[in-house]
Amino acid sequence: MKKVIFGIALIISGLSCNSQTQNVSTSGSEMPFSITGKINNPISGKVYLEKMNDRNIPQRLDSVTIGKDLTFAFKGKMNEPAIYQLNIANSQLIGLILEGGETLTVTADGFNTPENPGKFTVDGSVTMAKFNQCVAEVQKFNQTRIDLQGKFDAAKDDKKKKELQNLYITAEDNFHNTVKPIINELGTSLAGLIAINNFLNPEKDFEIYDRVATQLEKEGKSHFFAKMFIQDVNRKKVGSVGTLAPDFSLTDLNGKTVKLSELRGKNVVLDFWATWCGPCIMSFPGMKMAMDKYKNDPNVEFLFVNTYERVGQDKWKETVSNFVNQRKMTDYKVILDLGGSIAQTYGVEGIPAKFMVDKEGKIKFKSTGYLGSSEKVFEEMVKWVEEGKK
Repeated sequence: MKKVIFGIALIISGLSCNSQTQNVSTSGSEMPFSITGKINNPISGKVYLEKMNDRNIPQRLDSVTIGKDLTFAFKGKMNEPAIYQLNIANSQLIGLILEGGETLTVTADGFNTPENPGKFTVDGSVTMAKFNQCVAEVQKFNQTRIDLQGKFDAAKDDKKKKELQNLYITAEDNFHNTVKPIINELGTSLAGLIAINNFLNPEKDFEIYDRVATQLEKEGKSHFFAKMFIQDVNRKKVGSVGTLAPDFSLTDLNGKTVKLSELRGKNVVLDFWATWCGPCIMSFPGMKMAMDKYKNDPNVEFLFVNTYERVGQDKWKETVSNFVNQRKMTDYKVILDLGGSIAQTYGVEGIPAKFMVDKEGKIKFKSTGYLGSSEKVFEEMVKWVEEGKK
């Protein structure tokens, strides 16, 4: 069963704020913001206003001493939307997504431990409120995932495991169906970009990524996060569903040339893999089941594109040949992507990465990673091929 990690939820949902008014000066900035806060429990020390850099490391901008009435305040200006955090006496952190122009009111417990998680609220930002709705759904889904994973690990028979896998798929679908409308409302705000990158799947929801990137360009937004989002979407467009599959000409282990464009008219499954990749190897039995099912169908082709090997190109073919022979995979149509240039052309970042190119030469399906069982891999391949025949 797939495990899900939502990094931004850690940034936003684990943090908190402080007292006295200070100015946070940023030369040439034109977007003011203000933050006032109240701490619910007796605590002394300082509250720090920190900005997250492009490596997600906090950089301290200013600090104020917590007042005797347990209040604090910051006023400042910013050049562009950014992620900030309030650090309350190094005891609680509160993540803030600021666009500029906000007047925020923060309340916080002033502590946060595994045994006693601190609570906080941030009022005054519509986008943060919507983002935190997504975070709440993430936390709910994550707890469901943990519960189902525990039951899955304890299950003794395949029927029960299958039932739990289906429950997980349903829960995942429900989660995405809940957060997508909220994310759509966030639009091209920084909170929206962060939500898309953390809570959606580019392989399933790419049209949302593409639409928002196009809108960012139309709106002329050029801040750091907008540029990074647009660049990332443009990179993902290569090898994305609905686009023409990049052509290639590669050789197999016997030296025969295989050219993708010469297979036009067939449904072609591409499986990018490497000999050192455990998940790739675990997916092979399911792929073999699919190959066997369609072995007599002249309009279905399976190509196993060996890529990203951790050896020099002079040792590449020998390494793959030994692997194939030792594992008795001689009926797999293995072709060699020496240097990984074709994988890069398809935008492959993780392996196994699978694509199905339809009869018109367009990418109809794609997926990354191992699905957890041979049956799941087989079912995915059958779905792809049968859909491709329509």
